Amino acid sequence: MLMKTKTVDPAPVHEWSTAGITRSDTTDAWQAALTENFGEWQVSQAVGSGFTASVRNRNFSGVRVVECVCDPCTGRRLPQFIDRTPEPYIGVQITKAGRERFHIGDEDISLGAGDMVIWSGSLPTEFTVMERLHKVSLVLPWADVQERLPRGSAFTGTVIDSRVGIGAVLYSHVDSLARQLDVFTENDHAAVRRATLELLTAAMSHRVEVPQRGLAQRYLKQLQDHILTNLQDEQLSPTSIAAANHMSPRYVHMLFAQIGVSASAWIRTQRLERCREDLRSRAYRDSSIAEIAYAWGFADPSHFTRVFKQQYGVGPREYRESGARSAG
Repeated sequence: MLMKTKTVDPAPVHEWSTAGITRSDTTDAWQAALTENFGEWQVSQAVGSGFTASVRNRNFSGVRVVECVCDPCTGRRLPQFIDRTPEPYIGVQITKAGRERFHIGDEDISLGAGDMVIWSGSLPTEFTVMERLHKVSLVLPWADVQERLPRGSAFTGTVIDSRVGIGAVLYSHVDSLARQLDVFTENDHAAVRRATLELLTAAMSHRVEVPQRGLAQRYLKQLQDHILTNLQDEQLSPTSIAAANHMSPRYVHMLFAQIGVSASAWIRTQRLERCREDLRSRAYRDSSIAEIAYAWGFADPSHFTRVFKQQYGVGPREYRESGARSAG
């Protein structure tokens, strides 16, 4: 796919649209345009008949401004795309018109006109444009943002209130950058970059999580104790754990990330261990495998069988029978 260049001295504004693209090529062309502007994405369903889209962008010393208008569509950023990204990045999006829904990590976000979201390119993400959308996005290297935040900060994404305070100023700044794409000179680049980073990090500063090592260990132990106490509750989840311990879900995920697992994976491992113990226990020899699974919070016996085999290399029935033969 070739981008049409509108000559502006000294730096070009790049423009692309679906005009002139055949119906059979539109989905692939749209996927290529998304990837060129926002990192690698996959259009997860073929776009509808009559789908139209247009993109304008310009790069200011590593800060890319992208204005996009498109009809309803869906897309996703898969883990393998993230692994292939040479440099982590962060995005800021304002919605000028239309509606869009994001699923970022474990969070669902709905956006309409006037809304603003900051998202991380390091998380698997899905989007659904529900009605014709007009948005403006900034795409920046995460390293440039991170160096302006407290050491050790973690950030997965957040919706920013664009009606008041620094959020309103950032929204206006992003909107103004799109309106002025054609008129900035090369001498303006450094100032644009500096102002953008300062506003963005100010908006993010109260939304990043910075654990202190001693406190982090103590809070992690608190969460693990809570999980072990409530393992039999099938509604147990990172969200419910966060609420019960007066923490944000983002902070819960970050605490578990320090030991190299997700909160959900740690819960599943503990449940599997209790099930494994009961399958070998004489006290539960009259209980069915499904009953044991239900008792430890597994709502679906088929899912339990699958994850048990993944964990231990043998299904729960075979595991129980091998224990019975050993005892005999």
